[in-house]
Amino acid sequence: MLESLEVQNLAVLERVSLELGPGLTALTGETGAGKSLLVDALLLLLGERAEGLLRPGADTLLVTAFFNGKSLSRRFSGGRSLARIEGEVVSLRELAEEASRYLAVHAQHAALALVGRRAQRSLLDTRVEPGLLERYRQTYAHYQALQEEVARLEAAARERERRVDVLRFQIREIEQAQLVPGEVERLQQEAERLRHLETLRARVSAAVVALSGEGDALGLVAQALREVRAAGRHDPHLESLGRDLEGALDGLRAVSRELEDYLEGLEADPGRLEEVEARLALIERLERKYGEGIPGILGFAEAAKRELESLEGAEERLLGLRAQAEQAWRDLHLLGRQLSEARAEVAGWLSEAATQEIRALGMPAARFRVALFPLESPGPDGLEDVQFLFSANPDLPEVPLEKAASGGELSRVMLALALLTGAEAETVVFDEVDAGVGGEAAWRVAERLARLAEGRQVLVVTHLPQIAARAQAHYRVVKEGGAVRVERVEGEERVRELARMLSGSYSEAALEHARELLAAARKTA
Repeated sequence: MLESLEVQNLAVLERVSLELGPGLTALTGETGAGKSLLVDALLLLLGERAEGLLRPGADTLLVTAFFNGKSLSRRFSGGRSLARIEGEVVSLRELAEEASRYLAVHAQHAALALVGRRAQRSLLDTRVEPGLLERYRQTYAHYQALQEEVARLEAAARERERRVDVLRFQIREIEQAQLVPGEVERLQQEAERLRHLETLRARVSAAVVALSGEGDALGLVAQALREVRAAGRHDPHLESLGRDLEGALDGLRAVSRELEDYLEGLEADPGRLEEVEARLALIERLERKYGEGIPGILGFAEAAKRELESLEGAEERLLGLRAQAEQAWRDLHLLGRQLSEARAEVAGWLSEAATQEIRALGMPAARFRVALFPLESPGPDGLEDVQFLFSANPDLPEVPLEKAASGGELSRVMLALALLTGAEAETVVFDEVDAGVGGEAAWRVAERLARLAEGRQVLVVTHLPQIAARAQAHYRVVKEGGAVRVERVEGEERVRELARMLSGSYSEAALEHARELLAAARKTA
């Protein structure tokens, strides 16, 4: 609910501050006094342009409104606009979206909420089972997601095939190498031995000769052992040394035999060296391509196998997704037809009921119709578009509502629709709803505004005393010279304002008529 409105330097308004309550509030005043400027102030919060609205001689235009304790404001200064919510700077779009949560304005020059197809469909859907529309939207979103995934997989199919070929080649190349962890170290040692075969043979032969040839180490150690044993017969201490020499002699004999065996195995094999070097070159080439060392190469192969498995399963997933998308398409059409049937039923009811209401509001020949136009393909909100058609003249065809109705007519259509559907914001503002209305129709408009105000806050700029008399709060806009003020009228002042609206005078007859009007309004309240 709009609790208060503060306006500074808006056209002829220098400073206005209003405290507002629930129910119906009327704004009245002489023609040209500036009643509609308060509507313009609210429209600025909904994103309307401010050109020509800055008070002459002023530097800053400011509009601040409090809705349920939340402040929304818009300031114009130096050709720039600044929007705030709760004091925090926001974009104009954010301000307009927030204001539209609380406020709906119906006026001749306003960007009226129901002139758009989306808004018209939303209003119609207020009378449709909410669960049906929500299920359709969920199914549509699910279908769209499946379609996008199918399209993504289809678009990637060629690239996927190329990737599959690459992975298969890489895996085959690594598997054919039959790599063994630790193999490189062994091959490097073998290659080193094969490259220096002659050096190894010469040096090992010399070692064998030194151990067992002429003047050999084995003979010398054996001689030393004999001498120590002989001496040991005279000194037991030498027996342990003899045992040490005996052990050394056994060790030297074992080494000598191994060196001889090693020499026998040192056979020249040029082909084997080529094999080892080729093997090392293969492993080095695989390392450059796939990873450091044999563990890195084998790790790459395992990762490639997992990716290949995933890619090879993509075609199967694609088939499954296509099947799911086809089922979602069938579900979507089924729900869409159910939604269309529900909308057609509501559209028929609303067309008839709104026509009756609009005719009661002073347009006896008016026709209103909710038209449903099938879409070429299902949309996010159904299988059809919704458009409100209207004609105020029996000789003219029905055309889109925003093109057929004048400002006052459009406001009365909005009033009728709000009464029938309840699809309005918590605070509703009407300007020119009484344009061209008089007599019995004036009472009907007043009665319906009062009825609408039973469930929400309604502000109406009016020339009709019948409407003003039904209001819970009555404000008068007064222009004196170049200044304009807005004042609440109560008691006798309200009687005088109604008398002015009734006859343009404050005669006793007019005053009495005004009192009767107020009394009648209280009885019907």
